[in-house]
Parts: sequence; C-alpha cells; structure tokens
Amino acid sequence: MTLYGRSAVFNELVPELVGLKPEGHSLLPIPDGSPLLVRCTGGRYSGKTALLERLVERYAQRVPQAYADLGADDFGQPGLAPPDDGTANASRTTDLLFYLMDRLSQQPRQFRGKLTFPRLTQGLLAVTSWQAVQPAELAAARSRLAGLLRESQPDVQKRRDQVAGWITQVTEGLGTVPGLGPGLRELVPPLAEIVTTELLGPHANRDGLKWWSKRRVNSQGDAHAQLTELAMRFRGDRDDRRRAERHLHAALLEDMADHYTLLRRMNRVPRPLLLLDNVHTELGQEVWDTLTRVWHEETPRAWPGVVATSLAAEPAVPDPDGAPSTRNAAGPFWRQEKPEAPPGWVLRLPLARLGLDEVKEMFGADRPEPGAAQVIHRLSAGRAGIAHTLVQAVRGQIRRGEPVDVRSLLDLPYGAEPAPHVNERLLGILIPAQVARARLVYYAPALDDTAAHHLSAHYPPGDPGGVPVQETLARLRDDHWGRCPWPGIDGPFVADPTLRTLLLHDLRLRTQETPEAERWKNIHLMLRSLYAPDAYGSTTASHDVRYLHHSLAIGDTDTVARALHRRLAQQDAPSWLAALSLICAAPHPPANLTAPPAATLSCPACTTDDDLVHQAVLLLLINLWEQSHPLAPPDMEKINSVRLQLLTLAQWSAPAAQRVFFQAHEQWPPLLNRWRQAPDLPTYGEART
Repeated sequence: MTLYGRSAVFNELVPELVGLKPEGHSLLPIPDGSPLLVRCTGGRYSGKTALLERLVERYAQRVPQAYADLGADDFGQPGLAPPDDGTANASRTTDLLFYLMDRLSQQPRQFRGKLTFPRLTQGLLAVTSWQAVQPAELAAARSRLAGLLRESQPDVQKRRDQVAGWITQVTEGLGTVPGLGPGLRELVPPLAEIVTTELLGPHANRDGLKWWSKRRVNSQGDAHAQLTELAMRFRGDRDDRRRAERHLHAALLEDMADHYTLLRRMNRVPRPLLLLDNVHTELGQEVWDTLTRVWHEETPRAWPGVVATSLAAEPAVPDPDGAPSTRNAAGPFWRQEKPEAPPGWVLRLPLARLGLDEVKEMFGADRPEPGAAQVIHRLSAGRAGIAHTLVQAVRGQIRRGEPVDVRSLLDLPYGAEPAPHVNERLLGILIPAQVARARLVYYAPALDDTAAHHLSAHYPPGDPGGVPVQETLARLRDDHWGRCPWPGIDGPFVADPTLRTLLLHDLRLRTQETPEAERWKNIHLMLRSLYAPDAYGSTTASHDVRYLHHSLAIGDTDTVARALHRRLAQQDAPSWLAALSLICAAPHPPANLTAPPAATLSCPACTTDDDLVHQAVLLLLINLWEQSHPLAPPDMEKINSVRLQLLTLAQWSAPAAQRVFFQAHEQWPPLLNRWRQAPDLPTYGEART
C-alpha cells in the first residue's frame, strides 16, 4: 500500500540520519554533530504506526533497527508477557532496554559487524540482580557484584562457562528472583548468548567497566562501586530511579556509538535506526524525556537515527502548503552546536494530511461514483487511516457490482459478509472502549458540557455510573481530539468534525430502532429545553440559537423559520448569518422520525400570509441544512436556491444588512460548490448570536 504525504521522511530525513539511500547500497556522508530526534505527530488513525512499519520494511537487513510500541504491554512484539507491576528490581524502562538490546544486537545481512552492549548489559545486570542488604553487608554485596562482572578469569573458556552457568541459574530461578517481571522473563533465554559475549569479551568488558567508573553515579569508587550505587538508586524513590534510568539510556547510546570506530566512520558504515511508537503515553513520555535529556547532556558521539510518533490534536485548519510536515521537511537534520535545552534536539513534524488527488489515487483502477472521493476527503479530514478504510469499503462495493450512494457511505460493509458497517469499524478503532464509545455516541448531540451532564442522567442505557461526563472529557483530552468551538458558542461537546459525524451516525442507527425514532426526538427535546426562551410561555423572548439548532434536528423547520424571520429585525446581518450557519449544522434525524405537527402559531414578523421574506428564510434554512449534511455532495439545485434566497434577503434589507447579504449571495454558493458547509461559512463581521 502506498503511503501518501510521507515523502520527506522516506526520501530525505531518514536516509540522512542513517547515512544510507532509501534503496540499494549507496552510502551517504554523515554530517558532523549529532542527529535530531524526530517526532512525527498526528491524530487518531492518521497513519503514525504505518509510517514506522514502512521504515522497518525499508531498512530490513540493511541497518540494525528496533521498533517498540510504547503504548503496548508487549512493545508491539507478540509473545512477550505483560508487565509485572510493583517490582523493585525492574521497571517498564528496563524491560524496554532489554528488548531494544535484543533487537539491535541482531546483525543485518548487509551490515558490517554486530552491535554489542557491554555497558548496558553490566548496568541492567547490576540493577536486576541486586538484593537489598543491611549497611554492614554492603562491602560483601559489592564484592558479589564484582565477581559477577570480573573479566580476569584465568581461562577464556572457564570465564565463558562461569557466566553462562550464572545465566542458567538465573533463568531457572526467575520465579524466585525479586523484580524480574514476565516481560523480562521472556527475554532472558535469547539474551543468554548476548550476555556471555558481552561479559566474556575481555576488551568489551574492560571498556564497559572503564566507562562505568567515570559515570559518577556515586561521588567516588571504581566501576563496581558505581554499579552498586546504580542498583541502589534504582530501588530508591521516583527521582532516584529516573536518575538511574538516565545512566542506562546513556549506556545504550554509548554502546551503539562504540561500534563506530574511526575506520568505520571513514567507510561510512550506516547508523542504527530506533523507531518508537506512541511516545505520548505515560511510558512513552518518560522514555522520550529521558532520551532527549541524555541526548543533550552526553558528549556527542555516533548516535542512531531516532524516529518517534505521538498523538496530537489536528489543527482546525490544515497547515499551508510548504509548512514543515512529513511531506515537506527541509534539512539539515543534524546540529553542530548544542541547543540551550533538551527540546532543542527535537524536530516535530506533523503527519501531512492527504490531498484530494491522493484520495483519488487510493481507488486504483476502480471508478467510484462522482463525489465519492470528495466526500471521503472531507469526512476523513485527510487522515490516512480513516480515508483508507472508507476507500476500501467503497472499492469492495464496486467489486461486488453493487451501487454506491455517497449519502450511505457509512453504512457500507467493511470486508466480506458478514461484516460490520464501515462506521462501526472506524468507531471501534478510534474509541476502542465500549463504555466510552457508548457515552460519546449519546453525548455527541450536546453543544456544551452542561448539556452533556443533562444527557448523562438518562443516557446511555445501562451506563455503569461514576462521573461519566468528566471521564468522557478526559478520554477526549487524552486521545488528543481537538476542541475547536463553533462561532458563537463554547462547543460542541465533541468538536472534532470527523468523530462527531461518526458518533451521530451511530446514534441515528441506534435511535431509529425505537418506534418513530422516539429516542432521537426525546434527546433533542431534552437538550432544547435547556435553552427555552421563557419558562412561562412569553412570546417576547428571543429563541436561543442552540434551541433552534435542536429544533431543526427533530425537523421542526416551522419554529426555526419563524424565529429566524423575527431575528432579522433584532440582529445585525453578520450575527444573523452566524446564527443560521450554526443552526444548519444540526444533525439530520433518522428516516422514521415522526414529522412535527403543523404550526398553529403565526409568524409575528410576517406582514402577509405569503410573506416573501418568510418564504426566503424558510427555503434558505431547508436548502442550507440539506447541503450541510456531512455526506452530501454539492447539489446545484439547492445551492442555486441558497443563492436566490440570500438575494431576496438583500433586496428587503436596509443598506448595511443589504451589503452583507449580497456578499453572502455572491460568495456562499461558490464555497458550497467547493464542499464547504455550515457552520464554517463566512459571516462578514463579528457575530453576536
């Protein structure tokens, strides 16, 4: 599968970091200084993991590499056991370092030499094998550690047998050794060969101990004293453990750098590649902060290329062409001078959103219905994973010889029958937890947090309770869903357009199973009541725009048209257009919703029964609402009606309002033709809704 919008990473950035062209064996010069740490950011299902997986494929058997998903218990490696929390001699960071060492030590076929890790091995063994002792036993404990690490055995084979025997004892006794979690347990057998090689090689062992002797983990003492202090600090408080883990990270980098002798640097031997997924998670952020700090504090050496990905809120407006992204990234990607702080080493690159032409290319030889690619592009907001899923659903329908109605795009099956609808599949990926997903489905119509609190008293059915709205807000925040308010209000509750569309579609499907879509109607009546103009029935109060939004969601166009007609005399034209745009962003009801009863009240703003302005308001409302359905392609008949009704309002308005309505008459139709919808239409002034 082609990955679009990632060319700068594949063709420029990573080749420069590792010193190897994207394909073949051609080597690139390695610049002086240190490489930048690259962090690619994007929203849910925007293609972060796919980017790293493609890099794994591109550099397989070419450079030493390690991929780790820091959001997964098994680091993305099936077969590893989940972590054992609460151990004194291990942490998720040490588990990760064991795992990275295992991956990086595997020699690619096209790489000169094999990476070895004496410093990291010594540090990890010191940490994981340490037993708590009394002060009087410190000297003996230090001697035991020295005996474990000592290289001066009289015979190489005897030394090999001794350490191999120790590893066998540890492996067999893992169930009784404190601090060795299941994840580490899985890695010890394949690490046996690595450890014997590292500790038994006289030069590697000697160089490792020499390095540790200079670390100043402790204020004084030789390498064994430093490693003893490392093990004790690891068992200390949070700050002590973080300090110990920084030393272990430094050992990892120094071991990799030590491979690059002067001769290898002159021969341009490529650098290793470290790929870290989901560094926004708790573990990921700890590892990333530690890595950037070590990168900043240690003396620059021949360090690896590092590419990480993390969740980040998508901007409301796409970055302009040419802005730094995975599509456009200008080098150099190295620094010769040390920045003032660790973040100065980080190059942040947003994952580029897909363009319309790229979505069209995803269809290959298949020819979708006109407008299908545009609807997918708008609905996905250019997120690669969402767009790909929607395209695959359409392609499956085409290959089955069945018609594709873009208004029914989210109801298409994904995969062979029986298969979930594509909407269900997308929501299952974007919001995996069922309780969180159900809450978001029922809270999606809310225009603010207060409205969501009112809904939570009744919905979703069978909710486990607790503090559902706060938990849902935390979920939206932690998953980095953007919160971009609509004009004039502090909402909606779910502000990401793509997610809101998917949730409201799910709610539409759930509520249409009730007779006459009664649950949909009750939800919006409840929400509408929060903004009722007057609890005592006075007709002098003006309808809140949110009241009218929920009225339209249940098809009550008469009430909305009367209120909008009345607002013409009460509001300036920009505010009126802003109100209209927000109202027409109302979700469309299920098909089986009962039509509201005919209006019995006359419009107080009408001068005659067939008032032209009222008719223009009603037709403008209906056509703009229909044209603002998230899956609606531009409809020339509806757009021309919008144009005509805005001209009518201009003709019947005072000069100041006339100018605004005429401007909308000229500009809204072309925007609607270019797939713009309410509530994102311009209003030509500061709106006061």
